[in-house]
Amino acid sequence: MAAYDAGLKLVGRPVSDWQDTRTRLQGSAELEELFKQVRMLRMLNATDRLALTLTQAWDGAAAYTDAAAAVRRDLANDQLAVPEQNTAAVSLMSMHRSKGKEFDGVVIVEGAYHSRLLDPEWDAERIRANRRLLRVAITRARHMVVFVRPEDGLPLTPNR
Repeated sequence: MAAYDAGLKLVGRPVSDWQDTRTRLQGSAELEELFKQVRMLRMLNATDRLALTLTQAWDGAAAYTDAAAAVRRDLANDQLAVPEQNTAAVSLMSMHRSKGKEFDGVVIVEGAYHSRLLDPEWDAERIRANRRLLRVAITRARHMVVFVRPEDGLPLTPNR
């Protein structure tokens, strides 16, 4: 309230009004959550649409009439207007089961405590067999392979 009393004046331009308000109210613990939510709206590319909504809510003098309701309504309408997106199927399987199949992308996950791709306690033949199996999994991808591995995982290629 002190910031408002000290000269916070709205002029009917939502973007500059927001920037001025945010600057004057910086450090207000009560508004930190609001600032985070506004950053999320920016990431969702909703700012231009919301600026138009707020421009339409401007009373022509000093306030945005029922701005919170207008923003809620706009965001709800946006959710309803989003066409259904085709979702890509995800298949979860072992490397053994992937043999003979093909995918746009493959994610290979190695556990930190179990399900290791390679283990230093294995004999050389078992390590070679797992490298061959890993090759099968990698070659299932048409475009991209992503590895998710613990930092202490063994190198996947043999040292020469």
